[in-house]
Amino acid sequence: MFMTVLLSLILPVLAGGGLIALCWLLPPLRKWNWLSGAAFGLALSLGVLGSFAAEKGIPSFPPAMKEQWLGIMAVIAGIFAFILPITGQPGHQRSWPLLELVAVAVGGIVAKLPLLASLAGGEPLEEAVPMFSDMTWADQIGLGLGIALAILLFDRVVANRPGFLIPLILCIVFAGLAPLADAAGWITLTFLALTASGVCFVGALAAAFGGSPSIGRGGIVAAAILLAVMPVAGFRQLYGEFPWWCWGLVVSSPWILLVFEIPVFSKMPGWASNTLRILAVIGLVGTAVLIATSQGGGAEDDGGMPGFGDYSYE
Repeated sequence: MFMTVLLSLILPVLAGGGLIALCWLLPPLRKWNWLSGAAFGLALSLGVLGSFAAEKGIPSFPPAMKEQWLGIMAVIAGIFAFILPITGQPGHQRSWPLLELVAVAVGGIVAKLPLLASLAGGEPLEEAVPMFSDMTWADQIGLGLGIALAILLFDRVVANRPGFLIPLILCIVFAGLAPLADAAGWITLTFLALTASGVCFVGALAAAFGGSPSIGRGGIVAAAILLAVMPVAGFRQLYGEFPWWCWGLVVSSPWILLVFEIPVFSKMPGWASNTLRILAVIGLVGTAVLIATSQGGGAEDDGGMPGFGDYSYE
């Protein structure tokens, strides 16, 4: 058990957290705007991919099993986290809708990944299926649209709230996904969520002592992709005894930050408005976790989950 926790949680958190610490705390690297804007997203992707690899090995493309989409999406999140900082810092004024076009492109690529996987596996496009069990193509498109919308809406929030707040909020949200996955019996997803939460916590500490850097657009896109895919995978692949909306309540909790951007809250002291934001997210996440953990779980382990053995492109 110790080796499992070490390889699937502690080492991935140290790897991702170490990357953030280097980029946000070392003065030569901290002054490099592109790297500062990509560091959080790259660290988050690195941690989640490392945790998945420790549990299930390096994911293949096309995936041999449905669960490998989680590892693949960590890679995709890292690629976009590397690219998006070239569009500028969050809130940057633009003379043309570059961010909007990029957000739609990111969502579109994610929505079409199963089609690309079929092409890579030499299968006809008409035989392509969405990522997870019981998903329809409407669900797949909705996943892409959700990611695009999250990128656009949180760009301004991240611009207005540099420093520890956003990484801490993400830490709470990912931490809330872990007990839901555990209650439903998916230990791999539990470790992925805990790893992402740990990386975000290190990011919050680094931001508090590193001159209040922003997670940047690289962090926004990586967090949006992982926060969209994890609950969708958990809901579609697991059949726990708790209500389905518990997944949605946890992952949608950051949206309450948009409410706190109205002018009335700008008149409050910074510490008070930040405290309200944190408590609001904790309240939503805590409610979902309390309901899920009080109503029992699902399968005993990964092997008991339906649909995981029938996703081969061979």
